[in-house]
Amino acid sequence: MRTFVMLALATVAMACGRPSIPCGPSSCTGCCDPSGQCVPLATASACGSNGGACVQCSASQSCQFGTCVGGFGTGGGSSGVGGGTGGGVATGGGNAGGSSSSGGGLATGGGLATGGGAAGGSSGPAPDVLLLVDVSGSMNVPLVENGPTCGTCNGSTCPAACPTRASALRGALASFLQASSSRARLGLTTFPSSQTFTPSGCAPPTSEVVPMLPQTTQDSPSVLQAQATAVQTAVGSIGTSIAVVGGTPTAGALRYAATLAPLRTQSGRTRGVVLVTDGLPNCNPSNQVSCMNMPLPSQDLCTLGANCVGAYCAAGYLDQVATVQAVAALRALGVRVAVVVISETLTPQVTTVMNAMADEGGAPACAACAQRFAFANDQAALDAALRSALARVTGLP
Repeated sequence: MRTFVMLALATVAMACGRPSIPCGPSSCTGCCDPSGQCVPLATASACGSNGGACVQCSASQSCQFGTCVGGFGTGGGSSGVGGGTGGGVATGGGNAGGSSSSGGGLATGGGLATGGGAAGGSSGPAPDVLLLVDVSGSMNVPLVENGPTCGTCNGSTCPAACPTRASALRGALASFLQASSSRARLGLTTFPSSQTFTPSGCAPPTSEVVPMLPQTTQDSPSVLQAQATAVQTAVGSIGTSIAVVGGTPTAGALRYAATLAPLRTQSGRTRGVVLVTDGLPNCNPSNQVSCMNMPLPSQDLCTLGANCVGAYCAAGYLDQVATVQAVAALRALGVRVAVVVISETLTPQVTTVMNAMADEGGAPACAACAQRFAFANDQAALDAALRSALARVTGLP
């Protein structure tokens, strides 16, 4: 999802005789060196993003998109500096799932409580819903960047008092599953995948982390709860066995979702995709916007700072057109798409792109609003956004 090239605001201000703007998230998409100057183009000796403090990578690492990594680093752009948000589709029809029995839900400390029943009270079949979750490298960024408890931490180096986007996502999804485990037939797919792909780190998913249930599987409470348990277990491994690294092949992930039989098949069930992301889509090696265009595309279309060159000549640029087309293709199959973002702030570019995705998703969350998508900047808000997104794609109350 992440960093965009910006003008050196402080330099311009000084040139015009105005007070300089301190280096920080509002004025620097690179990192701030010890003297307080913005370093817009990250290097191994001054690596960072979003106005954070510059760090020096170890000898075995390189700086990729503001993160010290052994290979491909983060992707896309954080929503605060040209990164992604998400949108939700508005309410629509659909059958509520399960039986009218109560109970169930996730037990405290992990695992599903026994004796649960499907929620909703409707006699209709439970909806099929895929959770399509972004695990690109920028999910390692602290949820509140430059916060007093965070410093220059990244990913697992962040203390418990400094939640990252990934850790907030794990917590929110666990709470969401506790409330929704028996409301839908949930599956889980993450992106990017770890497969070999050119360019590196841009691979769309080729398999499901937790496969969606076959159409022939009955909607018994035990089946729905077991499925939610599997999703919960997988979510807990985000950041460990599910690596948080790479770019943001959102279009490819949505196209993959459209190949899944439970979403392609009109079986009488309501079908939906809840896309959770923190950044603008990129990673399209066939992107018509590339460094080969003459004249060159505007700098704010490059999601990798000044690094939309070489292997990322096309893949580094914003992939809005293909991503919106992929959402539209799902809607043509009768699948609603809700997009949920987790990040600290928004930018006009993010709002434009995610509004387009939300509009194509079936029905915007707020048709008359300037911001027509879900947005969460803390774990509790993300939990609420996920529950709302599920309701919108399924028609459940």
